[in-house]
Amino acid sequence: MSRVEAAALAALSISDAEEARRRLNRDVVEASRIFTGTWPLQDFISGNPLEGLIDEPFTEAARIAGQLLGSRVMPPETWMRELYKGGRITDADLRRALQTLAPRVFEQSPITVGSTVFEPDEIILVDLLHGLTVPTPKRTQLTLAQRLDSDVASRIETHVITYLGGYFGEGQTTWSMPARESGLFAAWRGLAPHTPRLPRRTRACLRAVDAEPQDALLHALAELGVPESERVEYLRCHLSSLPGWTARIRGRQEDPAHEIADLLEYLAMRVSVEAAFLVPAHAGTTAYEAARWIPVQAPVLPGPRERAAHVLSLLSAEAMPEDRDVVADLLIHLPLRRRELIWLEAYEGHYRDDLLAAMDGQRALSAAPAAPFAQVACCIDNRAEGLRRHLEETGPYQTMGFAGFFSVAMRFAPLLSPTHRHQHPGPGTSQFDLTEAPTAGHERENARHLAGRQMAAAVQSSWHTAEEVPGAPFVLAEATGWAAGPIAAARTLAPRASSALLRKATGRLTPEATTEVTLDALTPDQRVQTAVTILTLLGLTDGFARLVVFTGHSATTTNNPYQAVLDCGACGGHPGAPNARAAAELLNRADVREALVEHGIRIPASTLFLAAEHNTTTDDVAILDAHLIPADHADDVARLRADLETAGEQLALERVATLPAAKGRRSARDAVRHVRTRSVDWAQAFPEWGLAGNTATIIAPRALTRGVNLDCRVFLHDYDHYSDADGSVLETLLMGPTIVAQWISCQYYFSAVDHQKLGAGSKTLHNVVGGGLGVMAGPTTDLQVGLPWQSLSDGIRLRHEPMRMLTLVEAPTSRLDEIIERNPMLRDLAANAWITLCARESDDEPWLRYSPTGWNPLIRG
Repeated sequence: MSRVEAAALAALSISDAEEARRRLNRDVVEASRIFTGTWPLQDFISGNPLEGLIDEPFTEAARIAGQLLGSRVMPPETWMRELYKGGRITDADLRRALQTLAPRVFEQSPITVGSTVFEPDEIILVDLLHGLTVPTPKRTQLTLAQRLDSDVASRIETHVITYLGGYFGEGQTTWSMPARESGLFAAWRGLAPHTPRLPRRTRACLRAVDAEPQDALLHALAELGVPESERVEYLRCHLSSLPGWTARIRGRQEDPAHEIADLLEYLAMRVSVEAAFLVPAHAGTTAYEAARWIPVQAPVLPGPRERAAHVLSLLSAEAMPEDRDVVADLLIHLPLRRRELIWLEAYEGHYRDDLLAAMDGQRALSAAPAAPFAQVACCIDNRAEGLRRHLEETGPYQTMGFAGFFSVAMRFAPLLSPTHRHQHPGPGTSQFDLTEAPTAGHERENARHLAGRQMAAAVQSSWHTAEEVPGAPFVLAEATGWAAGPIAAARTLAPRASSALLRKATGRLTPEATTEVTLDALTPDQRVQTAVTILTLLGLTDGFARLVVFTGHSATTTNNPYQAVLDCGACGGHPGAPNARAAAELLNRADVREALVEHGIRIPASTLFLAAEHNTTTDDVAILDAHLIPADHADDVARLRADLETAGEQLALERVATLPAAKGRRSARDAVRHVRTRSVDWAQAFPEWGLAGNTATIIAPRALTRGVNLDCRVFLHDYDHYSDADGSVLETLLMGPTIVAQWISCQYYFSAVDHQKLGAGSKTLHNVVGGGLGVMAGPTTDLQVGLPWQSLSDGIRLRHEPMRMLTLVEAPTSRLDEIIERNPMLRDLAANAWITLCARESDDEPWLRYSPTGWNPLIRG
């Protein structure tokens, strides 16, 4: 062979290798498509764990999730039948669900069984109420190790989890995984051949693993015998083996390129270990060929004839043999998996009827005051519904619902913090970086605060350093046990008193700093445009009250890894105070107000924008940045504080009726004391329900719900389509707050329906990983993807009713059609039945329900 020919052959080989890597990258992207990224615990915001399947109909997503994850997507029929016995679902609900989802049932002729004539829906109801049930889902898409040797599969998972925890658990210990700066695959490749728990033959195979993750993965797949045509499905089997870790890797990177690179390294590690175990054990053939002879037992669904025989055995009529075929022909119109959806639709329809009836019924309050004392904007969070309702009952208040980041999408650095955190919805991007800075004129208290913080940090650092010295924990226990023991006992037996004492001591050491959110990072144009966006989306461009309040929210709990779940999801899983403060500061600026006039917005000089924060655990509402309040508004703010306190007390009294071990609190003051105790009790499993119970999003004028007790279950965003000529505001609301609300709805829904596979199991088994990376339910398990059982249940029964989100919009359906057509995500959610979208143009028209074929009258009970 000539030198030219050799060079050409080498170039061809390089070209083939590059093409193979490109195809592999595409396969990894496709295999990971159905998995959703998650955030670390400190930034945890709710998400749909099956987000990658929203382009599939809901029933098809249920089938896919069952095969891949072994998870349940719809509530079990046995549970639904118990609800039916209790009256939560009625015959009318089931018949309406059939009319909506299986109308052909009612087109069938009556059926004669023996001498008795039955209407088609009567037969169907017997099948729904007493028929053979859908079997529990079972994971059927398995890796080769899972099919060939369960013990090997278990050892692979333990090995992989150990290295994932070591690599991603940065900051958890003083020991750092060697070579972690080189990436997951390189660090693992250097250590794996020396892992003592692996068999000697497996370690020998791992020494020969290629240095590049793409080459290693290609080589391992080839050795296992996986055909390229089945590679996507096979890689998906590996990703679904530890879906929690897959989700965490996906959510770790903001840059999609890095995300795929991390997933590729993870797969290269997994499949290389699998090949090291299986290839030597299957000499003369491949593991793939060997697995073909081992069938995977899938759940067997009863067929129509089997179902018909069971139904006939329940009917009090003499059935003939041919009757089974007639009944089976009828049951074909309601496949078994479709029947689960009928139950879910009936369950949702019952609540939907009650909600619409309440909105149509007698109102406790008249219309909003023409001249409100204050206008209070709260987050759309369903917990704010109660605060708004009780505040409106105290006096002439106009409340408004608005996404809790108040259109200030920023990265925020608290006082003395070296890092910024995201204060905006998860999928969005920061528009600018803002910081908290000391206010001029308050140098003395700020200096004391800084000194106290530095002293506390030094003590904490010294303590942790001492803990990590060999033998030191024993010395610390001896030296400090006399103090730590009584302190721990006090925190357990008298949590509120001990917390108050600690706050008092901390206040003396580190008094509160007097600060403000600086807006220096915004250009003049950005300030004006942000102000216009805030007021336009809020629907407040005229008629300003003397006080306008942006009310963010936060929560106070102790010893709770899932603290961020209770904070504001629109603020990236953080308290909403920084956004409220920034919005108020912005709209109080004279230069911004002057520029707003050019946009047709005139804010009176007497109007003051305030920031507040609602603590949803205690229902205290604090007015923020009190040092910025002018003297001529002091009396107004004092009245506002008093009314907010009254509203908070009434809401606390309302909430304690639902909290475990809280019954018997009959006065508002007693209720407030109780919820404050829960917030500081480090043994409290149920500090508050968070967003449990959420069911619906309403995008409409407040007049539609003012005076209606929505039981803190509904996301409320104020919207008037008459002031939104081009529909741009509605589109922003549907693609912003509505999507976030749907994520929250899905997180709670799936955690309740299958709390082991799609939730987080019980808190009692949780181990926090990597200093807040996530939680495991044991020492070496998958990361949990959802919410703990204690966030959904009182320990006996579910507190969250798992329903798909109902979205009610008061706007022209033609405008909604245009928005849906432009936004595939919204179209998928509505057309594939992930949400129930209903609309009407005005309150004197009936509600219409969206379907892929158009808008149809909503069938009500």
